[in-house]
Parts: sequence; structure tokens; C-alpha cells
Amino acid sequence: LRAIFGVDREMNADEILQRARALPGMRNLAKLSSQDVATVEAIRNLLPKLGFGNGALKLYSGSVPLDFIREGSVMLAVQTDGGFAPGVRETLMIVARELGRLA
Repeated sequence: LRAIFGVDREMNADEILQRARALPGMRNLAKLSSQDVATVEAIRNLLPKLGFGNGALKLYSGSVPLDFIREGSVMLAVQTDGGFAPGVRETLMIVARELGRLA
């Protein structure tokens, strides 16, 4: 992450999230608590039982979609300005993985 964000020191979780929010096309980003991860997973597991299939889960806040990125025990809720800019989804996957290592 230091190379991605151009810093020469270790960053804490708050700084990592702040820098991730500044990536191109980002509107907002939040790290979910473990309880919130369980809630999202419960909804994701419920949908196939209701006959909606196993596709990706996308929620909306108003008219803006929320995407979820999960790496290990960390899940990020992400709002973009119409989609992910090139490389941003992959960067957020690395961010989630590194946040998991900090925990």
C-alpha cells in the first residue's frame, strides 16, 4: 500500500481508508463491522433460497449503488461515480486484505 499511495511510512487503518476514498471515481467507502459483515452475508445467503440466484449482491442508497468487496474477514462498502476506474477495484481488494492484517 505504501507504493500504491506513495508514502514512505506505515499507515494506520484510518489513513488507509482516507487515501482509498481519494482514489479516482470514489464517492464513499466504509469498512463494515463484523456484525455488519454477518448481516450482508445473511442477506446474500437468503437470496438463493428466495429464488433470486447466487449473483453479486448490490444495494442502493437512494439512486447510488453500493458494491461490496470482501477479502478474508474484512468487507468494504463502496460507492463510486458510475463504476470503478481502471485498477481501483483491485486496489480496494488490496486495501481490504491489508486492513485484515492490521486487525
